[in-house]
Amino acid sequence: MSAAGAPALPLIQVACGVLVDAGGRVLMAQRPKGKIAAGYWEFPGGKIEPGEAAEAALRRELQEELGVDIADIEPLIDFVHGYRDRRVRLQTYRCRVAGDAPEGREGQALAWRAVDALLDLQPQLPTVAPILNALRLPAHYAWTPALDTPEALSDLPPPALPRGSLVRLRQPQWDEADYGRAAPGWCARMQAQGLRPVLDRPAALASAEGVSLHLPAPVAAALTARPDTPGGWLLVSAHDTAELNVAAGLQADAVVIGHVADTPSHPTAAALGWAGFSALARAAGRPAYAIGGLSPARDAVVARTAGAQGIAGIRAYW
Repeated sequence: MSAAGAPALPLIQVACGVLVDAGGRVLMAQRPKGKIAAGYWEFPGGKIEPGEAAEAALRRELQEELGVDIADIEPLIDFVHGYRDRRVRLQTYRCRVAGDAPEGREGQALAWRAVDALLDLQPQLPTVAPILNALRLPAHYAWTPALDTPEALSDLPPPALPRGSLVRLRQPQWDEADYGRAAPGWCARMQAQGLRPVLDRPAALASAEGVSLHLPAPVAAALTARPDTPGGWLLVSAHDTAELNVAAGLQADAVVIGHVADTPSHPTAAALGWAGFSALARAAGRPAYAIGGLSPARDAVVARTAGAQGIAGIRAYW
């Protein structure tokens, strides 16, 4: 029973496949006539039978629907989406076709598209958006260490990260004037190095294009609508279910959940552990970064297994 005394909505377990070809294109399928939500685009897959492992279900469903075998399976995102009358848990995997090209064996149309062109296929099921964000967001999210003044930014070496990684200008000790003065030059510097800058002051984002916004949990809780992020993502910090609900209300593209392990920055707070993180990440309904006492070199594999998009942090990268 729910907290209000109503029966809990049934939970349907689904395995979903994001098939990627040698050129990086991704396959989507259009639901055929006669099915619920006919005409909507989705990623192929289907229900997991009782006692069946998710990967086994995915192999079975893709063979039935598309006539293909798959290889190089890796977790992409695991989340729960709520409909009015049911909940659906989608365990989603990135994989490639091994052998013959897929064909729509149930009368469904198929389309291969570059990741950035997948939004051209409309309409889409609501469960597609979190998967698209998981495909587009990077695995690394670095936060700057504390600096006394904006001038010290020029002496801060850039983190050794793959191109496209996120880097947040986190300086809570600076006032709005100092932060706003430093932000434009810092964003330009990050972009010139192939990194994606993230700011955490909405006012500093006003004139920025292609810059993402990170909202600490208290700031997010004070908002009633999603801030404008032209060309960028909205990320929100969350530590519990209530803060995840705030992120959902703001239509955040991703959340940062922690702290996962013991960390000097939160010496008296209990760590979530990977089981706690995994439960929150699944409930988030969107990509989730893990933060707190983690190392990308040491924890990347376990983070992905726990459902993380990647790892965020300060000491993890500087």
